[in-house]
Amino acid sequence: MPAWTPGSPEFSARWALDPTIDYLNHGSFGATPRTVLARQSELRAQMEAEPVEFLARRLPERLDAVRERVAAFVGADPEGLVFVPNATHGVDAALGAMDWSPGDEVVHADHGYNAVKKALLRLRHRYEVTTVAAVVPFPIDDAQQVIDAFARAIGPRTRLVVIDHITSATALIFPVTELVALCRTRGVTVLVDGAHAPGLLPLDIRAIGADFYTGNLHKWVCAPKGAALFWVAPAWRDRTHARVVSHGYELGLRAEFEWAGTFDPTAWLSVPAALDHLDELGASALQGHNHALVQQGRQHLARALGVRLPHPDHPSWYGPMAAVLVPWANAADAPGLTARLFQEHRIEVPFTAYDHRCFVRISGQAYNRPAQYERLAELLQRWR
Repeated sequence: MPAWTPGSPEFSARWALDPTIDYLNHGSFGATPRTVLARQSELRAQMEAEPVEFLARRLPERLDAVRERVAAFVGADPEGLVFVPNATHGVDAALGAMDWSPGDEVVHADHGYNAVKKALLRLRHRYEVTTVAAVVPFPIDDAQQVIDAFARAIGPRTRLVVIDHITSATALIFPVTELVALCRTRGVTVLVDGAHAPGLLPLDIRAIGADFYTGNLHKWVCAPKGAALFWVAPAWRDRTHARVVSHGYELGLRAEFEWAGTFDPTAWLSVPAALDHLDELGASALQGHNHALVQQGRQHLARALGVRLPHPDHPSWYGPMAAVLVPWANAADAPGLTARLFQEHRIEVPFTAYDHRCFVRISGQAYNRPAQYERLAELLQRWR
């Protein structure tokens, strides 16, 4: 880590965030450092100076160079990796790669992301596909409980299992390698929704062994909004197509996904600048610092709210993001509590809903300070 202290005004100034806000919500959309935004501005200036040269002639080779670096960072072979605007695009492309029949089943954790649940709902409407929830207990004490929940949900009609690498509402890290191995023994295709994973934890997509993996680069890698990856295993590459058809149709993954008409590719091209920023800070050291920050923050919240912590205090369960039960609220209260904290106290933190209960989900990034979590805990204690 740099010589100066994370959370100090000098360090926090690396990001373009409003310093009058306690921004405890890096997990939702990320936050992009000024150096990365400056690189994106340079790229946009180049594009506008000669759009044809930038987009029609040079873009493929420039994306290939970015691809090589990103593939090395996430442990994937470059041939199967393409860039997409966000993880949701990757999920939709994976669902579109499969041939569906009425009665087919898709297994998805009940902790899963709402946008993915909506995509599965569309499958149900279009193909009469059934969705089956793997009910993962929360609070939870043993990773085997996650594996057992999926094992119970997978049946003879299961065609696909969608696994959250890190859940959105509850911020749990699922044991994805073990879950993929379970699916392999059942002969079931696997899609890992790793929306939060790149940059949050060390990642080796090949070792995970899924058929499809998608993840955002705008969150914990801190790339600009609109930068995400989608990886496809070799057996699926000829059957996987971009959902928007353009000139690249049937010319392979790269041509299909990375040119679907005129767009601004500078978020993708700025990813190396974001990785440079991570390298400067030290990715492993940063992950450890951010986890410790959230560890302390969730302990403050649990004491203030009078609740138990929902899972063991270990990095295998959570990283720089954690959820704590708000016992005096319910799921319907979540949006209003989020808005109230921001409007009245300039604190940006999401309240999430799971199993009819309300949780406060904190994130920790190097621009945050312990005092911000203490202030949040004091406010919520007064609101009880």
